[in-house]
Amino acid sequence: MGILDASVGLVEERFGERLGTQVRLIERWLAGEGLSDETGVLVLRKGNGDEIRVVVRLFRPGSVARHEVEPERLHRLLVALAKTGIPVPDPLWFDRSDELFGHAYSVVRWMPGTAVVPWSPDGRRFLATVGTGPVGERFCEVLADIHAVDWRACGLDFLGEPPGGEFAKIKVDDLEEYLRRVRFEPEPILADGIGWLRANAPCSDRVTLLHGDYRTGNMLFDGSRISAVIDWEFAALGDPGYDLGWVCAPSNRMGSDLACMLLPEKTFLERYEHHSGVPVDMATLRFWITYHQVRHAVMWLEAGRSFQQGGTDDLRLARMYYTMPTMRRMVADLLEYP
Repeated sequence: MGILDASVGLVEERFGERLGTQVRLIERWLAGEGLSDETGVLVLRKGNGDEIRVVVRLFRPGSVARHEVEPERLHRLLVALAKTGIPVPDPLWFDRSDELFGHAYSVVRWMPGTAVVPWSPDGRRFLATVGTGPVGERFCEVLADIHAVDWRACGLDFLGEPPGGEFAKIKVDDLEEYLRRVRFEPEPILADGIGWLRANAPCSDRVTLLHGDYRTGNMLFDGSRISAVIDWEFAALGDPGYDLGWVCAPSNRMGSDLACMLLPEKTFLERYEHHSGVPVDMATLRFWITYHQVRHAVMWLEAGRSFQQGGTDDLRLARMYYTMPTMRRMVADLLEYP
């Protein structure tokens, strides 16, 4: 069952209870189906004639990297961030019950803007165009603002005990276990990558809020502005280099000369340093770029395993596994294989 399958009467009843007024379901559609979850828009009409648009996200158990995602924690994070200047959707409620949509779900207020597919031809053209203007600058500024959030004052302690200098080592340990769990057969290149990561793990005592998946595909663009940063499911506390490395990782540009297909890497790093006031350590950046490339490849393995075992019938996950030779090659290039 999904967003389009739920009973109209039950949706009206449950949403009316949450909103404190009778509502009628006027329209609903899927806003997109990511590799993690199903997302849809519901248009509701209140008794006084006013309409409200909300975005519903279903949390499906067979999704990629589901072991890293706690849906209720994601809702609590948005509640906390809504009190800051970070552009995030306004969270309304979270429901762990599967009665309505067949899965646990969260509801946020609809925001204007469009999510682009960065690797599509239209997405590439749009991002390359806006990256030279205010959007490119804002992209760097928002990431610096995320890293500057006073997470203690915001009550984000529930994200876990700050790992301090052990953050990189912990992430490598987790990645090694992740690979062991999802691989079909020995993966010597990825294992070599993990060995390199273990030998080069930086010890950074700086702890900030991390988005965890900061990229152009996780933003809403309203004309020439970023209206919202979405998809916070991998948020954590740790070394800000984690986010910087993902922005610059090869698989986040897919052959483009532009970081996140938006702006040159050098420009991104310079503008981030300007807004954050913190210099970027290039050795640490290289570590996190390599980490994300290995992790991305392991996620592709999990996609193939999920499809094979019947956790999903999404053909995109099967296609992801088909591209594993390319993912291994990207890791090998970072390790400077001949």
